[in-house]
Amino acid sequence: MNYTNIKAIHILKENELIFEQFREDVNKDQLFTIGCIFKSFLSVLLGIAIYEGRIGSIEDCVIDYISHEEISDINWYKLKIKHALSKTTGLVWPGTHELLPANMNEVMQLKFEYEPGTSFQYKPDPQIIVYLLEEIYKTEITQLFETKLLHHFRNTDYQWNREDIQDMQVSIQLLDEFGQLLLSKGVFGESRLFSELYYEQSTCEYSNGGFPECVPYGLGWWIDSLAEVPYFYASGFGGQYLVVVPQENMTISILSDMDRPHPENKKIIETILKSK
Repeated sequence: MNYTNIKAIHILKENELIFEQFREDVNKDQLFTIGCIFKSFLSVLLGIAIYEGRIGSIEDCVIDYISHEEISDINWYKLKIKHALSKTTGLVWPGTHELLPANMNEVMQLKFEYEPGTSFQYKPDPQIIVYLLEEIYKTEITQLFETKLLHHFRNTDYQWNREDIQDMQVSIQLLDEFGQLLLSKGVFGESRLFSELYYEQSTCEYSNGGFPECVPYGLGWWIDSLAEVPYFYASGFGGQYLVVVPQENMTISILSDMDRPHPENKKIIETILKSK
């Protein structure tokens, strides 16, 4: 009752649904807009590409995989894949209401404010991963999402338009399965999708982070702890959360109204972890 903005909450422990609650106006099977949580899906798709041998490692330079002409800024030779996923590229992106570069050629026209790897900025850096994966697989990112990830899931309801890459919508059940994939460190059912090494790389601190969560940041995941219980999570505008708590073998999915930021939703996570 104190969180009228909350649409749905799921808690899974030991791969069992132990808590479920939906607001009375919400259908439990409907699709929810998840905001920037889509960047954590990109991180996993990148891990899959490495596991399949399409990419060597997160230490590789972006331009090693992108067709390009003469490079005018030496920082492009320093920009590694891990910088794009950890939001430390140092690039100056267009403003909030301006169009993003439509391809990597346009991205490579952007200027650098910082040397790659030196400064966390909550900017569209992971967009580079979209273009990188599309270049490698010669397939649109939404199709890669289906064939490389959803193909393994039981719950596959989603909407994701390539023309509006930030407007990803999924069911809470799909989000739960995504969390279980991370709990199992890349294994889903009898299939390994990405390596345990990539799991460790993506969920360790690459920077101290900053706005909007103000906690350390990994490769597409925020890193935090409470009462000596470490966890990592994906978040999106409006207080959307997918929380993975390895020590407790637990995931928490929280979906909320997108009328404004709802930082108070994180108190729900704290309450759950304190009462575990």
